[in-house]
Amino acid sequence: LTGKDQVLRHLMKQKDALMTRIAEDVKRVAQSFTPIDKGRARGGWKMRSTSKTRSVTNRVPYIDLLERGRSKQSPREILGPTPREI
Repeated sequence: LTGKDQVLRHLMKQKDALMTRIAEDVKRVAQSFTPIDKGRARGGWKMRSTSKTRSVTNRVPYIDLLERGRSKQSPREILGPTPREI
């Protein structure tokens, strides 16, 4: 490998690590903002990784209602304040 290739490989590893840390932070903060009744919605946050992307999802059927503030425990959105918190 040339010096240029080594630098590029190092930068790609750094980028991947940063993307993973950001996704982990999004998941952690979204979980903390998710109202907890039985814990299903809070436990529903999952991070998925591919070689180019990271995503944080929650497939609990009622997560959209919680996001729209329909919980009596926490009548606020979940994802809106997440970037500000991070």
